[in-house]
Amino acid sequence: MALEHDDKPIETRDMGMAHIDTSQSIKTGPAGLVTTAINTLTSPSEAFTELGQRPAKLFPLIIIMLPLLGVMFWYFTIIDFDWFIDDTLANSFPRANLFVETSGDSQLEQARGAMESMSQTTFRMIGVFGGAAGMLLIWVLQASYLSLVSQLNGDRFRFTHWFSLAVWTALPYLLTVIGMAVTISLNPNGQLSSFDLDPLTLTNLGITSSNNMVSLALNSVSLTQIWGVVLTVLAFKQWLVSGWIRALSIVLAPYLLIIGVSAYFLIS
Repeated sequence: MALEHDDKPIETRDMGMAHIDTSQSIKTGPAGLVTTAINTLTSPSEAFTELGQRPAKLFPLIIIMLPLLGVMFWYFTIIDFDWFIDDTLANSFPRANLFVETSGDSQLEQARGAMESMSQTTFRMIGVFGGAAGMLLIWVLQASYLSLVSQLNGDRFRFTHWFSLAVWTALPYLLTVIGMAVTISLNPNGQLSSFDLDPLTLTNLGITSSNNMVSLALNSVSLTQIWGVVLTVLAFKQWLVSGWIRALSIVLAPYLLIIGVSAYFLIS
């Protein structure tokens, strides 16, 4: 009887310790920002444990944004402006023949007029800061969505945790920035399409489609973006102690919604 009595508290303590481990309540020493960055790419679970306790944000923002701003400034400095306008419009309206047949070329000419009305300096500023602002907006929206899910689930993770996760899981994008720099250096004549700038898009990696809608999607999706989404799924699963199906469905839901809405407008 005494043995049974002694075993019960031990079992209870073991279960409690297991729960504490999975909820990451045990505090560990600071891993360091550089170590966390390396772990994000090579040992994500360790990085997520660190971010769950100390959700740093400034370091990844700086090491992503500064190189991105630099590369985009370089691109819009060497680009042939008139050629860029023609190329952008040609790639933005892949259904050009159908577009002209159904609505004339009025909208296409309006787009051309709007682009030509801006000076190259203005266009450069929009191109440089627009991309960075777009990424920041995506991170804010992603963090807001996941923090709402977390609150509904009753977990301790809040916006600050999810925003920190969003910027850290964007670290693979540095490979895209490096690839863009290499691409620019190999095309000094200024006739480099924005669709060819990122060598890691699915299209530039050799995945193509004759379907215009699918082709646009392949042009806009990068391998490093997929890597970032995978890291987010892994973090969600670890932080919220979730199954794979739940983690995938919740993290991917906004992306599937965007794809569905875009497909609807493209088809209609």
